[in-house]
Parts: sequence; structure tokens; C-alpha cells
Amino acid sequence: MLRSLALLSAVTLAAASGRADAQQNPRSVPPPAPRQVGPDDARSILARYVQAWRGSGEMRLADTATLSFLISGDGGGSFHVVLPPDGSAVLRDGTAGGATISFETDLSFLRRLDRGELNALTAMGQARSSDPVPLRMTFPEGFRWTPEASAAVLPLVFHFWTRGSPETVRFGDGTTRLVHGGNVAVIYYDRGLRTAWCQLLPGMHINADPADQVNPFATLVIVTRGQARSRIGGVERILRAGEAVLVTAGTAHEVWAGPGDYAECILVMFGPGA
Repeated sequence: MLRSLALLSAVTLAAASGRADAQQNPRSVPPPAPRQVGPDDARSILARYVQAWRGSGEMRLADTATLSFLISGDGGGSFHVVLPPDGSAVLRDGTAGGATISFETDLSFLRRLDRGELNALTAMGQARSSDPVPLRMTFPEGFRWTPEASAAVLPLVFHFWTRGSPETVRFGDGTTRLVHGGNVAVIYYDRGLRTAWCQLLPGMHINADPADQVNPFATLVIVTRGQARSRIGGVERILRAGEAVLVTAGTAHEVWAGPGDYAECILVMFGPGA
């Protein structure tokens, strides 16, 4: 009995300590990334994505899509995946001419994707096309990035690189990249829709460059934690947790965190051009 009480006291103290730590640390920490068990060479990792592909249930393709992969590093190589409209998937060695989408990365980063530490859309996020990214996506010669192309490509990228049922995207500390001046984790993109989680640490400034401040689509900024400062349509105001602020299409906007500020928010960009 005494030993049981001692164990119970230890568990209670540990739980109380955990609650105190959580109260002192205002940041959102996601659940631990799932660890993949199995070989971690490039072919084995891609095979796991192929096995998880459920094309008929996730995204029914009108035509066959071919994804090409160039993975640098020891254990890497070149591969391609064929995705027919029937929902199946086939992994083959070597690159494929005229691939629908080509991906380039190194094996160490592919392993991070495999472990769920970062998602592919976040890895490809850029403020400008010249920005370096850990996962590079390219297209055949003559490809034009139109709203129709975006609506076809981005969901395909999401569904191929996101395993599990239901598909789940992690966000929080450690899942982001610095894009547009803030720590960003992309959640989902589709026709007329972009969603992301954003974290602002003291000194961070989203859309500091006037060239980045106007979008042809609307943005809903949902502040879930902390506060940040903003200038929307030339008017300054503080954004606080529990508020959702609508930035209409064509309205200049920027958001920043002052020396004592910290903020987390969900960004929902929607409408034509998103």
C-alpha cells in the first residue's frame, strides 16, 4: 500500500510539473512525429509513400500522372512513380521523360519527410521563386502556372506526400520554415484555398516588403494565441488571441511582433487567385 501511494504521489507531482511547464511556455508544441520503422534509403522511403497512395479515395485523377524524383546523397538515386486513374501506384527506378512533376531533395531531408517532421508543401514554400527550398518542384518545358494548374498540382502534391487515413498535418514548433518573415507550416492548398499555421516570434515581420503586401485574394487571420501588431489598409491595430480579422482582396497588410510580443495564428486565404 505504501509503495502504491508513493508511486501515485510521484505521478501526481510529474503531472503538476508538466502543467506548470506548459503554462510557462506559451508556444504550441505538436505531438511527436511518428517514427517510421524500416529501411531509410530513398527507394524504401518512396515505396512507403506508394503503398500509402489511395488515389481513388483521396484524389481521382482524370489522366495518368508521373512523378519523378532525384534524391542526392548516399542511398539516394533517381526514381519515378506512375499514378494511373484507377488509383494504383507503381514505383520504378530511373527518371521519366516528360514527368508531370519532378522533385529534387537530399536523402537527409527525405528522411525528415518520412518521419513526419515537416510536410512537403511547407518544404516547398517560397516568398519568391528564387528562394532556396529543401524540396524543389519543377515541371516540363512549356508548363505555365495558372489557377487551373495550381488547382491540379497542389492537391496532388498534398495527397501523395501525406500518408495515413485520415490524412493528418502536424503544425507547431519544429514543423515550420521561415517564409514571408514568419514561421509558417502549410496545412492544405486547393483551388481558391490556401491554409497555413503561422508563428511570430519577437522581431519577426510578415510582409515587411511593400511588394508582398497586396494579394488578389482575401485572407482571414485567426489569432489563436498571444498578440501581434498589424497595419491593414494603412490603419494600425493590435491583433489579439480570440480575434479573426478579414483582409479583403487588394488591401495592403503587414503583421509583426514587437519586443514583448508572441503570436500564433491560422491563415485562410481564399477566392480567385488563391
